[in-house]
Amino acid sequence: MKQTGARNIAAGRHRTPDNRCYDAAMLLEFRAETVAMGVLEHLERRRQSLVANPAELVAEVRTALEPVRRSYREAELPPVYLKALEDEIAQTIPARWQALAGPFTDDERRGFGLWRGGDPIARLCYVALGFVIGVILVRAPFIPLWEKAIPFALAIAAWWLPDLQTRNRKRRYARALGDIVRALAGAQKALDQQITLNDLLPPGETS
Repeated sequence: MKQTGARNIAAGRHRTPDNRCYDAAMLLEFRAETVAMGVLEHLERRRQSLVANPAELVAEVRTALEPVRRSYREAELPPVYLKALEDEIAQTIPARWQALAGPFTDDERRGFGLWRGGDPIARLCYVALGFVIGVILVRAPFIPLWEKAIPFALAIAAWWLPDLQTRNRKRRYARALGDIVRALAGAQKALDQQITLNDLLPPGETS
C-alpha cells in the first residue's frame, strides 16, 4: 500500500527496510531550511556581480546546490526528495533574492543615503547638533530634565549615528533574507510527502 509521508526525512532516526540507518544530524543537512541558508550565503558572496545578471544567478544557484546533491547521493537517499527540493529552491530563491538584493546593493553603493557618506565632517556636524539639542533639552523650562551630562551624551551618541543607520539597514536586509528561508522551511512538509514507502525499499522490492 502506498503511504505518502511515511518517513520524515528531516527528523529523528531513519531506518530503511534494507537496514541502512541515518541519524538526524545527517538528515538535517537536507532540510529545505538548511539548504536555503547555504544557497543564500553562497549568493551573498557574489552579490555585486549577480544582482544584474539573472542568467548567471540561476546558474549560481545550481552551483550552490552541487555539494548538497553530491552528499545526498552518497547517502543513497530517495532521489525523488532531492528533485523536489531542488525544484523548490530553484522556483523560490532566484526571484525573491534578486528582488531584495538589487535595491540593497544600490543603497549600499550610495552609502545607504548617509549625508557625505558618514565621513568625519558629517559626524562632527552630528556631534554639534546633538550637543545643541542636549542643551535645549536641559534649559527648556517645559521639559523636566536637569541632568547636565545630557548634551555630552547626545553629542557622543551622534558620532555613531551613521553606523547605527548602516547597521539598521543591514539588519532589515538580513531579516528579509530570513523570510525567504522561513518560506522554504514552510514547504518542508510537502517535500517530505514526496517520499513514498516504495522509495524506501531496496531495489526490486515493492510494498
